Amino acid sequence: MKIAAICFSEDGAGRVLQLTKSLKEPEVTGYYKTEQIMEGLCRIEGRTEELVAECFALHTPILFVGACGIAVRMIAPFLKDKLSDIPVLVMDEAGQYVIPILSGHAGGANRLAAFLAEAVGAVPVITTATDVHGTFSVDSFAVDHRLTIENREGIRRVSAKALRGEPIRIHIADDAEGADVLIAEHKTVDAPLWLSPKHYVLGIGCRKGKTLEEIEAVVAPVMKRLGIGYRDIYAFASIDLKEHEQGLLDLSAKYRLPFVTFSAERLKRVEGDFNGSSFVQSVVGVDNVCERAAILLAGGGRPVAEKYATEGVTVAVAKRRGL
Repeated sequence: MKIAAICFSEDGAGRVLQLTKSLKEPEVTGYYKTEQIMEGLCRIEGRTEELVAECFALHTPILFVGACGIAVRMIAPFLKDKLSDIPVLVMDEAGQYVIPILSGHAGGANRLAAFLAEAVGAVPVITTATDVHGTFSVDSFAVDHRLTIENREGIRRVSAKALRGEPIRIHIADDAEGADVLIAEHKTVDAPLWLSPKHYVLGIGCRKGKTLEEIEAVVAPVMKRLGIGYRDIYAFASIDLKEHEQGLLDLSAKYRLPFVTFSAERLKRVEGDFNGSSFVQSVVGVDNVCERAAILLAGGGRPVAEKYATEGVTVAVAKRRGL
């Protein structure tokens, strides 16, 4: 994960540098908007709003080091939906507090606040009701278990019940009468909240330097042909040589998809008939990356879209085993 840390003063720059030096993961890139030259940080030459817009487009979490009011004004034009907005946090210039102000549950800002606060010796200030009262957070539950929230209005109903101290009944069945949260492919009972499993995984291979946009352009027609979208994708995989491939990391961040990599030796052991390439074999040590990675990540599930290759990107799709 990458975090863009934006500051507006020399004191703020000191807090950002503290984070960049103390953390390897998540990777913190510091930006400053001051007259002084701040070594180790990137100077914002244009409008700060342009950087904020880029972060929202790429789903890069933002940490503002400064006043909450500045952060609110900066992000206001880009807000869309609580389930898709990026995590945004604020740290005061003295490094005393870290406050998540956007996407605390779905985006993980609350957890990120606790992590960043520990790195600088600050106090995380969490304001979401379920966290304050130590009760069940159903949207965090959905994110943790890679489930799709089908009726977002149900979150409030379940959360209200949890805040009243009442038990929450979670059922994994199509005929689960009395469930507060139903986890099923189809909603056949009147549960307040319906969560559905994500059925598919992607296997992706690419030449070095392929951008997010280039990868998306190849993935899009494959998913369109299957009638699915990114909300249906559980995770995606590639070979470990691509572990730090920026385009794949950007894909993971933008769609909040886990990115898993496997060694060539592990991919070789995947059974099946694959559309292999002698060139790929000579470069990475295995004849086919995308199909093998998709099947492996799917737990031995069945392929639903064989390798599609164009412009130096290959994509395959498999359905997870048991789904």
